[in-house]
Amino acid sequence: MGFLNSFDISGYGLSAQRFRLNIIAENIANVDTTRTPEGGPYRRKEVIFKAVPFDEVLNKEIDNNADFLPYSNPLDEPGDDNLEAKDPIETVVVDKVVRDDSKPILKYDPTNPDADKNGYVAYPNINPVVEMTDLIEATRAYQANVAAFQSAKAMAQSAISILEA
Repeated sequence: MGFLNSFDISGYGLSAQRFRLNIIAENIANVDTTRTPEGGPYRRKEVIFKAVPFDEVLNKEIDNNADFLPYSNPLDEPGDDNLEAKDPIETVVVDKVVRDDSKPILKYDPTNPDADKNGYVAYPNINPVVEMTDLIEATRAYQANVAAFQSAKAMAQSAISILEA
């Protein structure tokens, strides 16, 4: 079960960072969007992650497929006094996407159709440098999850080759 946990945990990390990359790309793409269906300029979005015990996530998925038995941590089994209870393994999931409601940047452009009565246009309060920094951070976190997945895969393949010998 240990290798499967490693694969699943890395997979959740990959999914979370991919989601974050998509939100960052959306922010960058809308840096000049002055009109949205909600009215006003585009509002920057941020992803909030939450650490959850892995067995809760796994049991939720298993509940959706009745062919599997619920997962429980083997260290939680009663009657074995030699094993110490450990903190549950945690994984990350996307908790929510929050909208940045900071004031928009006002630029004077009376010829723009989105200008107010004073000639100012409201642009999203998006700093491309911050977005690119977040993009690099998310990319590196994604790469770290890929490396962890590859390491678990290599260990599993080594274990299988030992068993075959």
